[in-house]
Amino acid sequence: MMRCRSAWISGAWVLPILIVGLACEQPPPKPDYVARVGDSYLTRAEVYATLSALPRVQDTTEAQQQIVEQWVTNELIFQEARRLRLRDDPDVRRMLEKSERSVLISAYVSRLFTDEAATPTPADIQAYYEQHGEQLRLREPYVRLRYLATVDPDSARLAHTLLRQSLPGADSTWEALVFRFAEDPDGSMGLTHTYSAESQLFTAMPEVRSALARLKKGELAPLFQAGGRYHVLQLVDRAPPGTLPRLPWVEEELERRLEIETRKQLYARQVQRLRTEALAHETLEIR
Repeated sequence: MMRCRSAWISGAWVLPILIVGLACEQPPPKPDYVARVGDSYLTRAEVYATLSALPRVQDTTEAQQQIVEQWVTNELIFQEARRLRLRDDPDVRRMLEKSERSVLISAYVSRLFTDEAATPTPADIQAYYEQHGEQLRLREPYVRLRYLATVDPDSARLAHTLLRQSLPGADSTWEALVFRFAEDPDGSMGLTHTYSAESQLFTAMPEVRSALARLKKGELAPLFQAGGRYHVLQLVDRAPPGTLPRLPWVEEELERRLEIETRKQLYARQVQRLRTEALAHETLEIR
């Protein structure tokens, strides 16, 4: 009787163990993929990430298909190269080592700047402006504009008429016109609130550039059409080369300069630290 009970107990444990074993042997769930080559998968998330990283590329079926086809082509070639053991080729090994060095160096420098490089404060920018004022004199004309574009001819004519009637002190009227008629209100107000290098404006719209070049200070250009839009353009002011700019005109440029200088100094300090430590440990030798 006791022997039968022991046998039953042993048998009772067998089924759960088998079930657990079968569960452990089940393959992991497959990812939500759009393409597979062998054991490599291209997921939908990776396709969307690639699309978002590409400038001026719309998320269309055609664009996604191109990404998938390129991935499949590269993966087929990559796996064939591995099958042929090209990694063992001495020339290939040297190229891989060189690539690894470049990637690691870039990653270290990028992390260094991310972790330690501080963004210049307004006080830093102000101090730089005061210290380097003479060096900041304009090398080209800077302009302040009233400009808006719209595809609606009636809106353009009305905006042009109201602006002409309100000159010369049209700031309050202009702001109302911009937010009522302009396709890009923020861009229009940005051109009004600060001075910009004339050579950097309207680079993709030669008709607008030409109209601006012909204007004198305070002059309103005739309403004109170009690129499928109607353009309202007034030159509020033009600062000639040699002018000492006000801080808001060059604030963004000074911020970029300070960031570059900060990174250069940080990089130099880190290299000097590594050099000093290597010399102290006698792991650096230059003959």
